Amino acid sequence: MTRFYLQVYGPVFKCAFYRYFTNMNANELLKQKGIDSNKPVLQISREDALMSIMEAVNKYCPSVKIEKMSKEELKSLIDDLGDSIINYHPEDYHQERSTLLNYSDVLQKYGLIDKELEMLDFC
Repeated sequence: MTRFYLQVYGPVFKCAFYRYFTNMNANELLKQKGIDSNKPVLQISREDALMSIMEAVNKYCPSVKIEKMSKEELKSLIDDLGDSIINYHPEDYHQERSTLLNYSDVLQKYGLIDKELEMLDFC
């Protein structure tokens, strides 16, 4: 029963549900266990992010010329991967494909064709 409600209502409900039954919040639990609550969980370098994006480009939209993107466009593309990592599972390049789909307008300027755009879509 607990799992059903957690899946239906997501992370916000999960936190409230857990606190209701344990009378403890996440920070209290981390302190109790001696875990630094301020230490980040997700850390990825821009190089690693770009390598991951480039792998997805090579697989799904090889006509895109990422090297021709402006500095600002490339930074935005890379930074968007952070949101995708949180929102999507890593299998079958879903995180990278989500990022590329978000920037499809920009990528079309650099060679993305309609057939490749369809291949990126995983819904």
